[in-house]
Amino acid sequence: MMKQSHNFLAGSIKRCISGLVLCVFTLVVGLVGFPSTSFAGEEDTSPANEAALGLGSGLLTFVYLPAKVVYAVLGGIVGAFTYGLTGGDLETAQGVWEPSFYGTYVITPDHLKGNEAVRFYGASSYDEEAYLTERLD
Repeated sequence: MMKQSHNFLAGSIKRCISGLVLCVFTLVVGLVGFPSTSFAGEEDTSPANEAALGLGSGLLTFVYLPAKVVYAVLGGIVGAFTYGLTGGDLETAQGVWEPSFYGTYVITPDHLKGNEAVRFYGASSYDEEAYLTERLD
């Protein structure tokens, strides 16, 4: 008898997780997947739209953040090995560390609106300044 209740509980948890994944996918497709035309000054700031963007960014962060943290941790480990195997070459190790440590960790409503880029592979502050300068020119 105890085994049947355990299987029932495991099945319920799987259904719950599947439902959560389906909801996140639906939000991603609904909020980000379709192109929209945005005119300067005509931004929809209704409470419903802001709530949807806040909820969507929170749910996307819930999925995105663990992947980014795992990538950063693995980048730190690989960078440490790179540093050791190259005889202490800091520049080479930073070539591994910077893309993994820098970047976007939290998805915000501005990311969903397209005002800010989501960067899984980060850039150092020096590269960021060069990018912004190049973009403004």
